[in-house]
Amino acid sequence: MNHLVKAIAVLMAATALAACGSGQNANNNAGEVTANSDMNASASSAANPFADAEKDMNDKMMAAIGSDTGQSWARKMIEHHQGAIDMSRIVLGQNPSGDVAKMAQEAIDKQTKDIADIRKLLKEGAPDQKSADLYRPAMMDMQQHMMAATGADASEVYMRKMLEHHKGAVAMSDVALKNGVSGALRAQIQKTRADNQKDAATVEAMLSGKSMDQAKQRSGSAAAETSAATASKGMPVPGTKTPEHIVHDVNNMGNMDMNKM
Repeated sequence: MNHLVKAIAVLMAATALAACGSGQNANNNAGEVTANSDMNASASSAANPFADAEKDMNDKMMAAIGSDTGQSWARKMIEHHQGAIDMSRIVLGQNPSGDVAKMAQEAIDKQTKDIADIRKLLKEGAPDQKSADLYRPAMMDMQQHMMAATGADASEVYMRKMLEHHKGAVAMSDVALKNGVSGALRAQIQKTRADNQKDAATVEAMLSGKSMDQAKQRSGSAAAETSAATASKGMPVPGTKTPEHIVHDVNNMGNMDMNKM
């Protein structure tokens, strides 16, 4: 009987030790998972130092509402350009390659000027949510592509995100142009569209291994080809006059001559 009691006691002690070991292993595993999660979070932050700027830009663009389609474009594009400025400042602090540093500084200078030009065209008025909603699909598509853009280092990540950023400006400008924005604001939209289309071509060339100077030459040629193709389809090319404008100018000249008689 004593032998049986001793055997049971030994078995219970062994079971308790095994349970303690399992608990210790579980705690260790949990600790490893937590540590790995923390490391992954840090890695994600290091891999994408632009995340906060991207989110801030998207939130402000979504909240920007004008009194009509053109004014909504203007207010959203100001936030769009500011996002590019913020991202460019971030990459300049990430020890970028020489060409990327030039690209970032050029983006800051160009977007700052563009914001000032657009601000001159702003008008006050009751916010029109429907006009702002026209841009939502283009903005959402841009945000998704920007957030998904990755690269081997901060310079490549920046370029890939800026590529989607420029494409987003082109898409938003297309929305405005298709919805009848006219006058000085239309001319600004056409300029913004052409500039971003050219910038997108430059970034694509740089991503393919071209220097910034080579990329600009290639993007210039691509822009010329695009303008030629646009003209061949009977569509207005930014910076040129449509037949309607020409007729209007001729009529004005005729009226001026009649007034002199």
